[in-house]
Amino acid sequence: MQEHRDPNKAIEPLFNSAFIKIFGREESKPLTRGLVNAVLRRIGVEPVAEIERIDAEHTATEGSVECKTPRMDVRVVAAGKVIDLEAQGYPEDVGTRSLFYGSQLICENTPKGAQYRDLPQAIVITLLDAPPVFPDAGGFVHVCRLKWDVDGGVPRDGTDRLLFVVIELSKVREKYNELSGEVLSDELLTWAYLLTNGYRDDLEVEKMTSEVPDIEYFAELYGLAVNDPKVKRAFEDAVSAEREYHSRQNYYARLEREAIERGFAQGEEAGMEKGMEKGMEKGMQKGMQKVAARLRELGVDEALIAQATMPD
Repeated sequence: MQEHRDPNKAIEPLFNSAFIKIFGREESKPLTRGLVNAVLRRIGVEPVAEIERIDAEHTATEGSVECKTPRMDVRVVAAGKVIDLEAQGYPEDVGTRSLFYGSQLICENTPKGAQYRDLPQAIVITLLDAPPVFPDAGGFVHVCRLKWDVDGGVPRDGTDRLLFVVIELSKVREKYNELSGEVLSDELLTWAYLLTNGYRDDLEVEKMTSEVPDIEYFAELYGLAVNDPKVKRAFEDAVSAEREYHSRQNYYARLEREAIERGFAQGEEAGMEKGMEKGMEKGMQKGMQKVAARLRELGVDEALIAQATMPD
């Protein structure tokens, strides 16, 4: 997401309330399955045939009430798989957050008494619209798999029951600012382009849906989302909150800057006073030395010279 939302622009598809309206409802199943399968095919995982259940802003309820439980944006349950689809605007702790969400997915969706071999495959997909987590990597899709490091040798296959996927959308926005043939030739890239840039007109929608039919339903659900009064209110509140946050940040930054400037000024003043004291002290010492030398030339006794040049 942009650091500063523009209240005059359309609501972004990844804005939390809009994202849930588009991908987290019962009627969203065909669209959500299309996006999820585009990711799964890219990482070499068998696609989902049908979505059995879809939950928006799912919160785990099992276990102690004192346990920390995550609130997942969109949880997708299918045969043998449970998937958390996250729209995220902050790059911090993506790895540890994914681990936490993934472990919750497995625990929640493993029947009591089941064998370990029957654990569902848990996949956390993070659509990250923020500064890249892997800025030096060329691609925009990154997968974390659990592997064995046997005696420090080449990593060997471990388990595919827990996978983390990060889609770095900022890289897509930076590289592709128009719907090109390169974008349309790549299913997941077309989805990423749509989620970051939206679509300019019906012609772009037509081009995308001709190449990726699962996108066809997006325009309808997105239109319903951005015109929903609750989504609009949530977006306005988010804009207001961000404006206030940045205003406070600027205020504190100004106070800090002024404090530093005052500190420098006070330091310079104290330094000048200290310097003047040192200079006067050295000057008096040199003056006394000259007086003592002159008195010696006149043959004055050293005891008297010492008494005459002794500091007060």
